[in-house]
Amino acid sequence: MELPIQPTWESDCGTVKLWLGDCLKIMPSWPADAVDVVVVDPPFGVDGAILNPNSKGRRDRHNTWFQKPDWDKEINPEWCRACSRWPTCWFGNWRRRLEVESAFETPIRCEIIWAKDTHVGPPCPAAMQDERMWWFSASGLKTTRFETTIWNEPIIPTWAHRRHRNEKPEGLMIRAVSWVEGKSVADPFMGSGTTGVAAVRLGRSFWGIELDPDHFETAKRRIQDELRKVAFLEPKTVIVQPELFGPDA
Repeated sequence: MELPIQPTWESDCGTVKLWLGDCLKIMPSWPADAVDVVVVDPPFGVDGAILNPNSKGRRDRHNTWFQKPDWDKEINPEWCRACSRWPTCWFGNWRRRLEVESAFETPIRCEIIWAKDTHVGPPCPAAMQDERMWWFSASGLKTTRFETTIWNEPIIPTWAHRRHRNEKPEGLMIRAVSWVEGKSVADPFMGSGTTGVAAVRLGRSFWGIELDPDHFETAKRRIQDELRKVAFLEPKTVIVQPELFGPDA
């Protein structure tokens, strides 16, 4: 498939295409029929999360685990509009739902609550143990199975994050990607590539975009490793036993 903006890297089999760059410049060039579902976790606002605004003497304490961003203080509504061409699963904090929903050009169809196996911060006023997954689609969602609105999936412990500081667990992404019918998945904020790993493992094609060069290389390596594991890329190893063919074999 000839694309106006060629991918930065493409798998030999053509099922994975990755772009290093700005999703708002790249996504409009994609044919609408090239993607069946978008699964995305935009990294906005992580630096501005006050850990404990009510504690005496700690009103200015902010989340210092994340690198200080200079571009993601607010949600860019164009991100939502760019995703609106396809059914989309959008990860976000409960406080952001109205903002995201207002920016999408398609209706919200359901809200999944990801219930984590531990809380992920101090009380503000209650310690958060959940994250939201909002599903948008122009004409409903064609799903592969029955699901509920509460997904109990363990997190990756903070000290175990090796690839990305907001890395999603593979089990959660596999569950999300596999829930909606389709053969192709896209993630315009690819990060460390977990959505791509899930897509490859499920036998779906994947298109991903990442702005950060280091994260892009991490995602590419992870997806390459996953591609090597799938059957259609594994070399067929034939073990020849000489005794079956005689001494001259």
